[in-house]
Amino acid sequence: MIATGVGARMLKLSDLAEKPDFAAGPLRISPARRLVEGPAGKASVEPIVMKVFLLLLDAAGNVVTRDELFANAWGGVFVGDDSLNRAVARVRKIAAETAPGLFEIETIPRTGYRLRGEILSHIGDVRSGAESDGLARSAVSRRVVIGSAVAAAGLAVAGGFWLSSRPQPDPRVARLMDRGKEALRLDERGSERYFEQATRIDPHNAGAWGLLGYALMSDRGGAVDVTGGSAVAAERAARTALRIDGNEPNALLTMTLVQSDLLDWFASEQRYRQILAIDPQNTLVMRNLGQLLHGVGRCRDALAMVERAIAIEPLTPDHQMRKAMRLWVFGRIADADRVIDRALELWPTHRLVRLGRLMIYAFTGRPQAALAMVEKEESRPILLSPGAARYWRTSLLAIENPTASAVAAAREANIEGSKTTNAIAAWAILVLSTLGELDGAFEVANGFLLGRGSVIVRPRSDAKVPQINAADWRNTYGLFTPPAKAMRLDARFGRLCDGVGLTEYWRKSGIGPDAFLMHA
Repeated sequence: MIATGVGARMLKLSDLAEKPDFAAGPLRISPARRLVEGPAGKASVEPIVMKVFLLLLDAAGNVVTRDELFANAWGGVFVGDDSLNRAVARVRKIAAETAPGLFEIETIPRTGYRLRGEILSHIGDVRSGAESDGLARSAVSRRVVIGSAVAAAGLAVAGGFWLSSRPQPDPRVARLMDRGKEALRLDERGSERYFEQATRIDPHNAGAWGLLGYALMSDRGGAVDVTGGSAVAAERAARTALRIDGNEPNALLTMTLVQSDLLDWFASEQRYRQILAIDPQNTLVMRNLGQLLHGVGRCRDALAMVERAIAIEPLTPDHQMRKAMRLWVFGRIADADRVIDRALELWPTHRLVRLGRLMIYAFTGRPQAALAMVEKEESRPILLSPGAARYWRTSLLAIENPTASAVAAAREANIEGSKTTNAIAAWAILVLSTLGELDGAFEVANGFLLGRGSVIVRPRSDAKVPQINAADWRNTYGLFTPPAKAMRLDARFGRLCDGVGLTEYWRKSGIGPDAFLMHA
């Protein structure tokens, strides 16, 4: 028997080694081998994680306080809260890796944790005859009742668990969460309203608060807002989630975005990877990490990241658009066309899919096809305002027929347009580089990325002036695309990378941009 009260003898490695294997419903748990097996697969865990899991199983749905866990898993040895948080996060992953939906770990704010889920109905099912199928009966329980009174009560369980009732989840919350996730997946505006309603029904739902925070950060149709008022509300929602569950992944992601002004490239990447360690299936984190990797010139890793996201969510327009753009970077034009055209069939009005199709046409020798998209309202990217459409017409005509007058007109349109919106500034770098107007391209890049020179984007009336390296100011993806090749070969590119923090990132990470990007 394992005693779990404060002051009880702690679980040692020898306890795990001596404890026989046992079953809890579909799970087969081997403390000695530190292995959990279920219908979905196996999970090998560290000794400390197995101890925490056993202690929670032993409690059979009752709360195990943080003090109890520290005392009986760590023996009272001082460790930080992060150690416990990591162990509980790994226990949560056991369910996902072995028997999804069988159990979950509920965080009791400022108190501890408890086991919830269908597994509670199986606790105590280890019968004395279990040895016949190769499983020893469980000895895990601090609430086991031993003696003749058990037999008299007709309990046929040796070393079983007391069962505890658990509140059933509200089906309305599940429906709202599913609808909100779908809206986020499709980059629909207003996704936050579903999560806000879910928090009203269940104010202790950390997942709903975490997704509310992220949705508020993306309330402009997928574009991250780090400067407007929604960022304040997003931070508030994320902090609420983290008070309930300190490892809620979408709340951690939201806080990373909220704090982007304070983080450099390397710190942001580390944050994203830490969150993925907690929640390896989180495609929202993959989306942000993939953008960062592309923005530092690690395009191979960025492509691998979007492929990982597609394996989880194949029918997500953002994933498919970014895959097409990264295939284009590698010169795989036919593959890029296939992916983006298929995406257009599935999501013909999606703003990013249309824009991706326009960009690939524009910079792969097909400016007329891009121009046709701009001219037709039914195919024009929704992001294009009338002014942006005029900008693209002038630029595409110059790319198709680069006469001196056409190039001069395009240069003026790109320089002046870059002073109005971040989007045009990002496009202008590529257009001017394509036209051989490298002075203009660097002039725009210095203004757009560093806030230096005469070509500086005027901030929105509701936004503060973006700081260098802020997330919505750090749009360096275009620097690592085919049109910017001439810029990358120019001596000025190194100074630009120094200023925007790319050089420092490469030094800290020990990983530079993909070699094929930096050579003629």
